[in-house]
Amino acid sequence: MSDKIRISLDDVNSLEVDQKLQQKNAVERTTEHYRQQVSSSMPSMTGSRGGGSLWYNSLIYMSVFGLIGGLLAWPVCEIAHQSMNGQLESLDRFANEVNLIDLDVSTGEISQTEYESRLERLKLKYEDNEYVALFFDESLNDFEKKSQLSQLLEGDKTSSFLSTLIFTSVAGMSIAGFLSIADAVVSKNVRQVIINGSVGLCLGMIGGIVVGLFIDTLYQALGGGAEGGMQLFARSIGWAILGFFLAIAPGVVMRSPKKLLIGLAGGFLGGLIGGGLFDVVGSVSGAAWLSRLVGLAAIGLIAGLGTGLIENVAKTGWMKVVGGMIAGKQFILYKNPTMIGSSPQCEIYLFKDVQVAPQHAAIRQVPLGYEIQDLGTQSGTIVNGAPINKVLLKNNDQIQIGGTAFSFQEKNKLN
Repeated sequence: MSDKIRISLDDVNSLEVDQKLQQKNAVERTTEHYRQQVSSSMPSMTGSRGGGSLWYNSLIYMSVFGLIGGLLAWPVCEIAHQSMNGQLESLDRFANEVNLIDLDVSTGEISQTEYESRLERLKLKYEDNEYVALFFDESLNDFEKKSQLSQLLEGDKTSSFLSTLIFTSVAGMSIAGFLSIADAVVSKNVRQVIINGSVGLCLGMIGGIVVGLFIDTLYQALGGGAEGGMQLFARSIGWAILGFFLAIAPGVVMRSPKKLLIGLAGGFLGGLIGGGLFDVVGSVSGAAWLSRLVGLAAIGLIAGLGTGLIENVAKTGWMKVVGGMIAGKQFILYKNPTMIGSSPQCEIYLFKDVQVAPQHAAIRQVPLGYEIQDLGTQSGTIVNGAPINKVLLKNNDQIQIGGTAFSFQEKNKLN
């Protein structure tokens, strides 16, 4: 017969037993505390946080930032264009007005005297235009006029090239810069704003310069300048190539091929549609400046919207914030591992939360899906109300880290 286990009164009252009981009670209190936090955070998905959740939707904020980038690019692009191409645009307007006068006199709407009077008024209206002045210069014969016209056109050819280069580089920098910082601004990650913004500006400028070097040649080769669909097609393709450089900075910074491809596709779509609208607006309104404004706004807006749409279609696993300061924001799990913490170097940055460690938890993609691991923190990582060390995540699992509650989602496992 084995010896009986004997526990004395001294053993019961020992310091070691007291410590074990205290630890057990502490774990139970912590578990209950986080269960209450998770429960209280669930209603915030509706009600008071409904307005904030809309802003944290990537379709919304990517579209807004792209639109702002396009609108802010327009004044600089317009000033550069007018200073370098103003003479030729003014000449086009003059030619159109002369054609209208010619039509009126040929149909008998006006007399020859009225025709000459209106032509004289046009001469005064466009007296600052070198081409118009050359047209009315009676001291020159036809040969001399032709020679001077060739010189003017050659000079404006260089100005037009520089104008295109400035236009594409400024548009690329502005739109790419704003699209690049959108997610970081919404996440309030200043470090990532600086990094993504810098990369976005550089890539936008490089892309704009590269495209500017050949876009006019490509435009003419594809039928630009011709009437109808070919001009629309040529413009759309040229701007779509510029769009390739607009939304790729986050993918470059994250070294994520998937994020990079999403940016390429979104930017291309924005450029394609924005370029198409350029000629449509121009033909309807007759105002070249308006077509440039709408075109730039559209390329930014649609590049942002397209990036958000493609990102939502292509995502496989993500964390949606359902309680906390950024309720409604979703974090797509591009990197493996995805780090969560109070350090701005983390992919999921939980700022101003004393309960969150700099590197608090890690989410890894494994053969069976995604698993989350607590990185030895004092406050712990809570999944479905219980503290965990490492656990395989299931769809709709509720995760609490500090004051922020997440809902884990995985595509094809939404039930």
